Amino acid sequence: MSISFRSILSVAAALALYGCIAVPQAKAQAASATAQPIVQMATHIEDNFIALAKAIPADKYDFAPSKATFSAGSPAEFATVRTVAQQLTHVAGMPYRMLASSGVKPDHEVDFKALNAMTSKDDIVKALQASFDYQNKVLATLTPEKAFAPTGMHNMSMISMLLMMFNDYGDHYGQLVEYGRMNGIIPPSTARQMQMHHGAGSKM
Repeated sequence: MSISFRSILSVAAALALYGCIAVPQAKAQAASATAQPIVQMATHIEDNFIALAKAIPADKYDFAPSKATFSAGSPAEFATVRTVAQQLTHVAGMPYRMLASSGVKPDHEVDFKALNAMTSKDDIVKALQASFDYQNKVLATLTPEKAFAPTGMHNMSMISMLLMMFNDYGDHYGQLVEYGRMNGIIPPSTARQMQMHHGAGSKM
């Protein structure tokens, strides 16, 4: 069964209103009832990104598809796409940019120029985890009043900002999955599903 990311966002928005999803115990303790359904989705996104970032070898962090990857005459065009490293550093910068209006400060000063210039796998994975930690810190402060108050960029509410981020996360994760597969790497989330369905003839 295929479920569109847009459908997931619609469900998440509804659940955010009613607070009817349980979250992993460790993060549930730090989240308000309003934030819990959003934390669950954020945790799923975080887990997938961190696992995939760790699964991609360090020597593939400068990889990006190119026209030469495809057969002669292919209309494929990848002249301006980001590398693995650039995809991940872009994602790592998103929480700091998008959630600044929450009033929650990061635990450290964020140097976006230095972040975007990172090429080391170890540094990037560490920076990515730190950005998700900041995102979780913001989510832990979410209340009904904060969730729907128009305080973000373009006068957007925090819920709108989060859903926009989650949609963007989906785009970048999908691209990284393809980058990985082009280098023989099965996404860890897919590998887990394959193990669960082993012997049932399912393909992911």
